[in-house]
Amino acid sequence: MTLKIATHHRRWVLRLFEWAVLTIVVLLLLGIFLHRIEGLQGEAERLNVKATIENLRTTVLLASIVQNPEKVVYPGANPVNLLAGETGLTISGYVGELTNPEAGKIAPKHWYFDPSQGALIYLIGNTSNFNSPLSGSARIRLCIRTTGNNSGLAMQLEACEPYRWGAKE
Repeated sequence: MTLKIATHHRRWVLRLFEWAVLTIVVLLLLGIFLHRIEGLQGEAERLNVKATIENLRTTVLLASIVQNPEKVVYPGANPVNLLAGETGLTISGYVGELTNPEAGKIAPKHWYFDPSQGALIYLIGNTSNFNSPLSGSARIRLCIRTTGNNSGLAMQLEACEPYRWGAKE
């Protein structure tokens, strides 16, 4: 009988070892997967913000070129109001106009317009690969500025301070 118990014990230890190895492999693959997902979420946020900025730039440029007395574009204007006036739409995550909001009052991945600065501000959610000269929380500040060209003056939405976000920016 002791031979039968020893064989049973050996099989049980081997099965336990197999389960331990399987668990380690599964956890390692899960860790790699979650790391990749985090990178993809950051890239999705970057591309979403980039598309939003391009839409706002187009709105500001068109509103400044097309002479409409009801929609005057000027430096310090709120580009989200221009977009809403032209299309009836607003940008996702826009919380409105706030003057010098308290730190932490606005969640990351949200936009707000600060009339005292004349800037549309986006708070970065995934700060990996983001560099800016601004101190404090990671953010992008966008301002409407006058640009000259051959046909006269036009308004353009630009970053108030230079920033770099992602490997291709």
